[in-house]
Amino acid sequence: MVPLAQQCPEGGPEACGNADGIGLILAIVRQFRGCQSRRERETLIQSHAEAASGAEGSSPRETRPRPATMRRSTWAALRDNPWVVLFCLYGNIGALMYGFDNLVLSLALSMPAFETTFGTYTDGSYVIPAYWQSLWNALSQVATMLGATAAGPIQDRLGRRAAFIVAAALSAAGIAIVYTAATPGTFLAGKIVNGLALGLALTTGQTYISEVTSLELRGIALSGYTFCMNLGYLIAASVALPRMSMTSDAAYKVLFASGWVWPGVILLCLPVIPESPYYLVMKTQHDKAGRMLHRLGKSQAEATQSLTDIIRTHTEETLRHEAAQEASFLECFRGTNWRRTRIILYCNALSQVIGSSFMTNGPYFLVQAGMSSAKTGMMTEIGIAFGIVSSLVTGYVLTVCGRRKLVLFGIALSTGLFTVMGVAGCFPHQSAALWVVGIFLELSWFVYGPAIGPAMAIAGEISAIRLRAKSLAIGFTFNYFFSTVWNVAMPYLYNSNEADLGGLIGWIFAALGAISLVVLFFELPETRGRSFEELDEMGIDVW
Repeated sequence: MVPLAQQCPEGGPEACGNADGIGLILAIVRQFRGCQSRRERETLIQSHAEAASGAEGSSPRETRPRPATMRRSTWAALRDNPWVVLFCLYGNIGALMYGFDNLVLSLALSMPAFETTFGTYTDGSYVIPAYWQSLWNALSQVATMLGATAAGPIQDRLGRRAAFIVAAALSAAGIAIVYTAATPGTFLAGKIVNGLALGLALTTGQTYISEVTSLELRGIALSGYTFCMNLGYLIAASVALPRMSMTSDAAYKVLFASGWVWPGVILLCLPVIPESPYYLVMKTQHDKAGRMLHRLGKSQAEATQSLTDIIRTHTEETLRHEAAQEASFLECFRGTNWRRTRIILYCNALSQVIGSSFMTNGPYFLVQAGMSSAKTGMMTEIGIAFGIVSSLVTGYVLTVCGRRKLVLFGIALSTGLFTVMGVAGCFPHQSAALWVVGIFLELSWFVYGPAIGPAMAIAGEISAIRLRAKSLAIGFTFNYFFSTVWNVAMPYLYNSNEADLGGLIGWIFAALGAISLVVLFFELPETRGRSFEELDEMGIDVW
């Protein structure tokens, strides 16, 4: 059987011209599917690999030369593709929703009106039991985990745009339940429904962004996750803080009702959002994929080249795993895909390693520690501002520095900050120590940019193309499982009628940071400047 790759001058599809290259790849697929046995298929795959290798005069793991379009600067890519920036902001709306929802609950817990409605009257005041706080936080995270798990199959079956629609519908329903809730149980039901939406929107957003951005913009776009999450925190704080002293139900109801804006934005913007060309190629809708690439700002030549690369890489992966078999979650845990999945899990665990649950519960923690509501509000807004500035600075630094270095720097900085907090926590009855704890807790927001932004970029880049939706679903599922553990634990660590650790909590996160720094130093690869196709060809031994 003569390999089709030899039908082109010098063997490679690129030598035939891009359009002919696409036809050649599809012909290989038809030839592969015509094989009668597994042995014939393996022989065909090997013959094409040898033909391609011999034609290019290199080993199969050596990367192809990058097209000229991949050598633009980041700013030139932004100028050439302004619409892609808007598409990426749309994709990151799940992160904004998640940040808003997380901080809203912590702020509502500090509102007298919310405590009166959902609390228990004890010793002359209303107090919300720690178990309800844990249930609201934990089961919301469990629901987010389930939503993230479901996101992979939903995206692969219905598409990225359809997954956004499902997320918007669920979120609107969940917010309606929360808004009308009069008992802790009903409020919990609303949080669970909205949590499903958050998991679906977050996972779909990262998949979508990784597939619609060019190589030059991909790192910034994926790290925009942290900027949008911090923006969600800021919006929540801006809506809530002026209402903290109000005693009517409107104080917290308006806060929760503000969440309806996000599903509205998803649905209103959907008509102008193109479907992912990677999804369309997986569904063999190649003409439509080409049109979507045009909508993403690519010229005719660029669109054809991109389409050829997408089809080639997807075809190679499909042939490797036998085209008749559908991609499964189990494949993410086999062979080289297991290392990819492991890296995605590390990246998704980092938000809790640097104290995300601690920071979002910061307002309630500081009040419990003895700080006034006014000072707590001021500290919270300052901390969120640190997070936003950090995300913007990280976006710029990513254009000149690798992802790996930034992640390691962020974890090291987090470890140092929490160590200082732990030391201050050893002096719980001193006013100066309380201020040190508060200041260093808010400074921890600055770690979000360098630690989480580049890590999310690596997580979005590292998986195999045909497994991307499922790999990211696994990553986000683990993220929310880990978050659930911490959201259950946090009220018991800082509540005055429980462990009441105060600033000593800093030692816990300092230890986690030190362990993570060692593990990631050896495990985390560098993906800057590598296309999906190059990462697939090279494996992931990229340092």
